[in-house]
Amino acid sequence: MAFWTLYKRELTTYFQSAVAYVVLFGSAVAQAIQFLFIVNAIVSSNYKEQNVLQIFFTWPLFWLLLLVQVPLITMRVFSEEFKLGTIEMLLTAPVREWDVVLAKFFGSLTFFLILWSPIALDLTALQLFSSPPPPIYWSQIGLTLLTLTLVGSFYVSMGVFTSVLTKNQIIASVLCFALLMVAFGISLIHWIQHTNATVLAWVSYVSTPEHLQNSVLGLFDSRPIVFYITTTALFLMLTKTLLEGRRLKG
Repeated sequence: MAFWTLYKRELTTYFQSAVAYVVLFGSAVAQAIQFLFIVNAIVSSNYKEQNVLQIFFTWPLFWLLLLVQVPLITMRVFSEEFKLGTIEMLLTAPVREWDVVLAKFFGSLTFFLILWSPIALDLTALQLFSSPPPPIYWSQIGLTLLTLTLVGSFYVSMGVFTSVLTKNQIIASVLCFALLMVAFGISLIHWIQHTNATVLAWVSYVSTPEHLQNSVLGLFDSRPIVFYITTTALFLMLTKTLLEGRRLKG
């Protein structure tokens, strides 16, 4: 019961913030521009090797948008509570640390998924106004949505973790962006020549771009699911431990 109350409070807080609406509007515009550019490029060149979805989720603009979104939507999660002093009231209430951490995590993750909902509208419009409409591959769409949710969970958990470290939202966002760049940067090892095969295998296991690329191709692999669930749980446990330490110290 406490979790749902805190979850609704957290999600409602997003829609009471001007920053959230700026991020939402900016994300929708960026996605629409990217989508239209890809569609026009495919039509003008009669490109048939990849569909819109495959190109959209592998473009650099997609990753830039993703890496900027998460720090912006998670920087206030705990930092704002620390700054306003409301965290003390929250920690003295009859709620568990897990209720607080999970409510903030799922509130942020829900808003993250809302930020990417415009792509569904773009795909729907493409189906309605194309003649003939492009074929729909539900397995591809389902796997892409699952992978995006898992990636979002991992990234958001890092953002929640960095937010509990400081009461300064700017510092929290910078720390989150740094962690995201490290996680994303590991995948770039693939571009280094003469890299050891064992190293490449490990990079493939943790490479977010590769996971998403496989999902838009409709290729299912259970290893990324284990990776994202494990790493997300790790960062949430670290966040809970730090929050619990703050309660004991208080």
